[in-house]
Amino acid sequence: METDELNTLVTEAIWRAEEFEYRGASDALQAWAEVSAIEEELAKAFPPSDFQGLIARRGAVRAAFKAGDPARAQALADAYLVEGAAPESLKADLREMLDQGNQSPENL
Repeated sequence: METDELNTLVTEAIWRAEEFEYRGASDALQAWAEVSAIEEELAKAFPPSDFQGLIARRGAVRAAFKAGDPARAQALADAYLVEGAAPESLKADLREMLDQGNQSPENL
């Protein structure tokens, strides 16, 4: 799948997840899981040193927490933290997300 298509899909998925969340719908967790999966695909398409790669990695971890899947969020963050080209700013953001997400994922 091309990155333009992935960007469109993730935008739609985020909108849907936020809408479900706003309405208190039970589908919100699954919608956030979909966001995380699409963001993960985008992270594979862009290096961590690229702006889109940074956004995708942050988004994949954040959405995993919002999906109620802290184990997935931790696994993704662990993988992203060891990437050689990952800038320190990304690593710091991921560590902060892990700290916040493990305390109160609804605040991410």
